[in-house]
Amino acid sequence: MSERVEVTRTGPMEYRAVVQDGLDTTQHRITMSHSVLDDLLIPDLDTHAVARETVRYLLDRESGDELPEDIDLDHLSNENPDFMAELKARLTN
Repeated sequence: MSERVEVTRTGPMEYRAVVQDGLDTTQHRITMSHSVLDDLLIPDLDTHAVARETVRYLLDRESGDELPEDIDLDHLSNENPDFMAELKARLTN
């Protein structure tokens, strides 16, 4: 993965990610709920790290310009059975 990812908090449980891959730059809105965060079972969870690792998880599967503009962790966890386990592994390693 050669993409550069910058994540900034834009509100409670909401982040903006800017993904740069060469000359291409994309922006994405990441939202999460307390429910999906509770499912990770990680004490003192850093939501900034959750947003960053979510984007990295997606970039391992598709290019930045293929990522959706809005990334909802609840939707992602429902649509991708391996997402939560891999996200937890990324956050605890």
